Amino acid sequence: MNLNATIFGQAISFILFVWFCMKYIWPPIMLAIETRQKKIEDTLISSKKIEEEYLLIQKKTNQMIKDSRKKASFIVNEANQQKLLILEEARNKAIQETKKIFLNSKLEINMQVINARQKLKKEIIDLSILMAEKIIKKNMQGDKDKFFINNIVASLSKIKNQYR
Repeated sequence: MNLNATIFGQAISFILFVWFCMKYIWPPIMLAIETRQKKIEDTLISSKKIEEEYLLIQKKTNQMIKDSRKKASFIVNEANQQKLLILEEARNKAIQETKKIFLNSKLEINMQVINARQKLKKEIIDLSILMAEKIIKKNMQGDKDKFFINNIVASLSKIKNQYR
């Protein structure tokens, strides 16, 4: 057995195999690996950019939310102030209307009291005249007093007509 020739033959075939692999198989594998690494690197860079944009958008969104909350609280405060103003204005109007109604009622009551007094006064005069006529007619003693009594009745009738 020739050990040297076998080793030498195996060495040559190994060298040829390595040369063939380096010439025809290794470049496409290396190209695929490099393109894959480039693609992964580009993806990482774009994901970092997207993450930065996301953080920026999140900051802007948070700021917009804060601004919106401030505006909303301002609007709510303004609405509450307007509500208080409207309530105060309505309360003042109600008080004025109450006073107006009270004064009108008071005037109406005073007018009714005055009318009632006038009616009562007329009734008292009518009753007084009627009583006086009855008393005079009852106590009348003939024609001599008749003239005097007719004058009194006429003057009482005039007084009665004045108050009507």
